[in-house]
Amino acid sequence: MKPLLLKLQAFGPFAGKEQVDFTRLGSNPLFLINGPTGAGKSSILDAICFALYGQTTGAERDPTQMRCDYAEPTLITEITLDFALGAKQYRIRRVPQQEKPKTRGEGMTNLSAEAQVWELDGTKASKLLVPKKVNEATAMVERLMGLDVEQFRQVMVLPQGKFRDLLLADSKDREKIFSQLFQTRIYKRVEELLRSKASGIKLAVENHQNQIRGILQAAEVNTEQEVAESIAELTPVLAATKAARGKAEKEKLAAELTKEQALQLNKQLEERTLRQAELEGVQAQEPAIKQQQRARDQSLSARSIQAVYSNAQSEAAALTQLRQEQAESAEQVTLTTESLKAAEQALADAKTNAKGLEALNKQKLELDQLQSQNQMLESARTELNAADITLAESTELLQKQQKSLRELDKELAEANSIIKTLQKQLGSLAPLQVALSKLATGLEQRRELEEARKKATIDVETEASSQQAFKSAEKAFTEAVTAATRTEMAWHASQAALLARELGDGQPCPVCGSTDHPALAQDTNLVDKEAVDEKRQLEAAARQVMESAQKALVTAVSELAQSRKNEQRLISQLGPLSEQSLVAVEENYLKDKEAADQLEAKQEQSQQLIERVEAINAEQSEIRAAVEALTKQVNEDKQQQVKVNTRVEQLLAAIPEALLEPDALDQQVDQVNSQINQLTTALESAEKQQSNARSEWDKASTHSKFLEKQFAEREEQTQVLADAWAKAINKSPFANEQEFKQAIIGEEEQDAIKASIQQWQSNLDALKGAIKQLDESIGDQSAPDFNAIEKVLEEKLAAYRLADESWNKLDARNQQLQEIQKKLEKAHKKNDELEAEYKVIGTLSDVANGQTGNKISLQRFVLSVILDDVLIQASQRLTHMSKGRYQLVRKEDRAKGNKASGLELEVEDGYSGKARAVATLSGGESFMAALSLALGLSDVVQSYAGGIKLDTLFIDEGFGSLDTESLDLAIRTLIDLQASGRTIGIISHVSELKEQMALRLDVMSDRGGSHIATVAA
Repeated sequence: MKPLLLKLQAFGPFAGKEQVDFTRLGSNPLFLINGPTGAGKSSILDAICFALYGQTTGAERDPTQMRCDYAEPTLITEITLDFALGAKQYRIRRVPQQEKPKTRGEGMTNLSAEAQVWELDGTKASKLLVPKKVNEATAMVERLMGLDVEQFRQVMVLPQGKFRDLLLADSKDREKIFSQLFQTRIYKRVEELLRSKASGIKLAVENHQNQIRGILQAAEVNTEQEVAESIAELTPVLAATKAARGKAEKEKLAAELTKEQALQLNKQLEERTLRQAELEGVQAQEPAIKQQQRARDQSLSARSIQAVYSNAQSEAAALTQLRQEQAESAEQVTLTTESLKAAEQALADAKTNAKGLEALNKQKLELDQLQSQNQMLESARTELNAADITLAESTELLQKQQKSLRELDKELAEANSIIKTLQKQLGSLAPLQVALSKLATGLEQRRELEEARKKATIDVETEASSQQAFKSAEKAFTEAVTAATRTEMAWHASQAALLARELGDGQPCPVCGSTDHPALAQDTNLVDKEAVDEKRQLEAAARQVMESAQKALVTAVSELAQSRKNEQRLISQLGPLSEQSLVAVEENYLKDKEAADQLEAKQEQSQQLIERVEAINAEQSEIRAAVEALTKQVNEDKQQQVKVNTRVEQLLAAIPEALLEPDALDQQVDQVNSQINQLTTALESAEKQQSNARSEWDKASTHSKFLEKQFAEREEQTQVLADAWAKAINKSPFANEQEFKQAIIGEEEQDAIKASIQQWQSNLDALKGAIKQLDESIGDQSAPDFNAIEKVLEEKLAAYRLADESWNKLDARNQQLQEIQKKLEKAHKKNDELEAEYKVIGTLSDVANGQTGNKISLQRFVLSVILDDVLIQASQRLTHMSKGRYQLVRKEDRAKGNKASGLELEVEDGYSGKARAVATLSGGESFMAALSLALGLSDVVQSYAGGIKLDTLFIDEGFGSLDTESLDLAIRTLIDLQASGRTIGIISHVSELKEQMALRLDVMSDRGGSHIATVAA
C-alpha cells in the first residue's frame, strides 16, 4: 500500500481542511514529519489508519473523539485517502459519528458514521465498491490489504510507544500475523482437516463400540459368548416345536375343508329353492307375452303397405302446393309489367334532359385552360418571391465577406508589427542556449562528482570495517589452530596413557621395544578423538570465515580504489566547476534557464504569429475569390428577377379580371362540373332502372309458363298413386284406412317388444337349466349339522394357534440371535478398519497440530522456516546498527506448559556470547531491533510469491533514544531500504534528522489549530 493523497478536515488538531499530496515527495520517498510537541504529527498517521480501518494507530482514542474542538460547527469531520495497491488505485472516505447543527431551528443533531470505497478506474465517477456502510468498508480494506488493523499497526506502522509489540509478541500472536502475510492458511487448513478427520474416526470408533453394546442389550445378553450358547440350546427345541406346529396345521386345514363343503351344500339348497320361485314367476308372464307377439305381427303387416300410402299422401300435398305457387306467379307477372312501363317512361325523360351536356362540356374545357394559366401565374409569383429572397441573401453575404476582408487587412498589419519587435528580441537566444547547455552538462557532472565522493566515503568506511573484520577473523583462526593443535597433542598423550595401562613388567613397549617401563604415562584428563575432530571443525570454520573476510577486504579495497579513480576523473572533466559550490552552479543554471524559457516562449509566440500571417493571407485569397463570385451571382439574380416579373405581367393580362379574385375560377369550375354530374347520373340511373325492370318481367313470365306445365304433369301422377293405394288396402287384412293407421307401431317399439319376448324366453330356459344342474349336484344329500362342524373346527384352530405361537416365539428369538451375530461381525470388521485408519490419520493429526515433541504445529513449523529468513535479513541490519553486537535468533526450546512454541525471539549478544530475551534490551536497542525486524519482514514478505506487498513503512519516534552514531547507522539503513522501492515516513523531534532530510511534512500549530506544509526539494 502506498498513500497518494490524504485529505482531512476538522480532524484531531486540524481545525480546517488540510491536504497531503504524497506524490510531490517522489515515487519512493524517505521523508520526515516534523513539528513541535502536540502539533499533530502522529495525527497524520492516525488519519491514514482511521481512513483505512476506522481506528487510530495507538487505539487509545475512540473514533467519536477525533473531532477537532477548534473546528467550525458546520464543518463535519471526515478523512479521504487515495492509495495504490500494485497497479490499481483506490479512494476511501470516512466520517465518524458526531454532532452537527440542525438545518432548521436551533440545537444539534446526531450524524451517523459512514464510509465509501471507490476504485479509481480513470472515469470521472470512478467505480463505487462500498456505498455507505462502515463495516463493509473495513472488510473491503482488509480484503484488499490482506491485513487487519492490529497487523497493520505491527508491520506497516511503528506507532509511538508500540514499536516493541511485534518484537515482543508471543508465538500465537506472531503466528496470526505471519500466516496472514505469507498466506500459509493452507497449512492451518491441513491441521484442521486432519484434526477433524481424526476426531471423526475416533467418534466413529466410539459409536461402533456403543452400537455393539446396544446390539447385545437388545438381545438381552451381556457377551457375544452368551449369544452363541443361546443359539446352540435353542436349535433342537425349535425343530420339535416346528414339527408339532405342522401336525396341528394339517388337522386345522381338514376341519376348515369340512366346514367349507357344508357351507357349499347349504348354499346349493338355498339357491334351488330360490330358482324354483323365480321359474314360477316367469311362467306366470306367458299370456302377456303372447299378446305382445300378436300386436307386433299386426304392425309388420301395416308396414308392408305403408310406403304406398305415404307416396299417395305426399303427391296429393305436392299438387296442392304447386297450385298455390301458380297463383302467386301470375300475380308477379302483372306487377313486373307495370314496373317495366314506368322505367321506360323515366328513361325517355332523362334522354331529353341530357341534350344540354355538350354545351356544358365545352364550357368546362374553357375553364380548364384558364385554371392552367392561373397555376402558371401562381408558380411565376412563387418564383418571383424566391428570386427576391435569393437576391437579398447574396447581397447580404457579399457585404459580410467585404467586411471580413477589411478586418483581416487590419489584423495582418498588427501581426507583422509584433513579429518585427519579437525578432529583434530573439537575437540573444542562441548564445544563451549554448551557455545553458554547458551549465547543464557541468551541473550533471558536478552531481556525479558529489555522488562519487559520497560513494568514496562509504567505501572508506567499508574498507575500514572489512579490515577490522579480517583482523578479527585472522585472530580467531589463529586461536582455533592453536586450540586444535593443543587438543590433538592432548589426544596423543591420552593414547600413550591408554597404552601404558596395558603394559606389564617384562612386556616390550610397542613404541620403543624396551621391556623396562620406569615412567609410565598417566591417564588423567583423557581426550577422545571426537574432541580433536570438533576442534579441527572449528578450525576449518574459522578458516572459512577468515577467507571470506579476506575476500571482502580485497573487494572493499578494489571498490575504494575505483571510487577514488572515478572521483579524480570527474574532477579533471569539470575543471574550474569542480571547485564551485553545487548550489552556485544550480543557481546560475536556473537563472539562465529562466531567461531561456522566456525567450523560447517569445520565439514560440513569434512562430505562432508567422503562422497566423500565412493563414490570414490564405484566408484573404479565399474571401476575394468569394467576393468576385458573389458579385457575379448578385448580377445574375437581378436579371432573373426581371425575367420572372415580365412573365407574371403577361399571365395577368391573359386571365379575365373577374376570375382573378381568389377562388372565383374554382367556384365556376365546380358549378359546371356539378351540372354535368347531375345530368350524367340521372341518365345512367334511368337506363339501369329500365334494364332491371325488363329483367324482372322476363323472369316472372318464364317462371309462370314453367309452373303451368309442371302442374299438368303432377296432377296426372297424383291420380296414379291414389289408384295404387286403393288396390293395396283392399288386399290387406285391414277393413279400412282407420284400422291401418291404428296398427302402425314405431320401429323402436317393435324392437323393444321383440327384445322383451326374447328376454322372457331366455330367462325361462336359464332357470330350467339351473334347477336341473342343482338337482344333479345335490342328489340325495340332506342339510348339514353346522353346530357339530363348528365345534370341531374351533378345537383344531385353538390347537394350531397354541403350536404356532410357541414356534413363532422360538423362531423370532433364533432369528434375532442370528442377526445379532451378523451385525457383530460387521461391526468388528468396521471397527478394525477405523482403528487402522486412526493409526495413520490420528498420528498425522497429532504431529500437524503440535501435540507431540516440541509442541510445534505444521503451520508454525512452516512459519518458523520463514521467520528464520526474516531474522537473517533483520540481523544483517541490526548487526550493522548495533556495530556488530546484536543478532536476532529464533528460540528453539519448548515453551513451558501448554504454551505454543516455535516462533519466540531472542537476541544474541556478541559481547557475552550468550542469547537472552528481547525484553532485556534497552529502549534504543529495542527500537533498533524492532526497526530491523520490520524491515526484514518487509523484505521477506515481498520475496515470497503470493506474499502481501509491504511497500510503505511509518515510524513514529524512537530515534531520540539513539546516540549519534546509531542514529546515523539507522538513517543509512532506511536510505538503503528506500533505494529498493519503499516509501518511508519518520516522525521525530531529533534535529539531526531535519538537517539530513530534504523531504518533509512540517506541522505547524497556533491558537486556531494546526496546519500542514509540504517541503519537497
